Amino acid sequence: MTNHDMRQRAFRRLLEREAGTDADAPAIAAATRRMGDRFTQQLTPLIGDAGVAAICDRAIHLTRRQVPELAPLEGPGTGEPPFARLQVSLAQVTPTTGSAAAVAVLATASTLLASFIGEGLTTSLLREAWPDDFTGDTPEATIT
Repeated sequence: MTNHDMRQRAFRRLLEREAGTDADAPAIAAATRRMGDRFTQQLTPLIGDAGVAAICDRAIHLTRRQVPELAPLEGPGTGEPPFARLQVSLAQVTPTTGSAAAVAVLATASTLLASFIGEGLTTSLLREAWPDDFTGDTPEATIT
């Protein structure tokens, strides 16, 4: 199993815990926003606001290829953080689509980050944000 797959599984569990298993689209969207804000808090000191926005915008763009029902987001110049814009879009799709898109965006953003700063540092940052969900001392370690 790849690191991306393991992160995807972890983000799926996190989203279910954050939103609940029977959540509607607005609840999934709000939970994704909270998770995105936490992700952003971990990354901003390392790569700055512009770096976080670039990674998140790219992850959202790539996710739209997998989940075409996800509405296009307004451009980065709107002043809204990427996860705020994503929240609006996720609230407009079915809960199943919203969940799939949310997990894909978060996993893709973390994979993009890993390609930039490395697997070890990415895992460390995710572990700081969600200590119970991202474990292991090496990039090859299993994420529970």
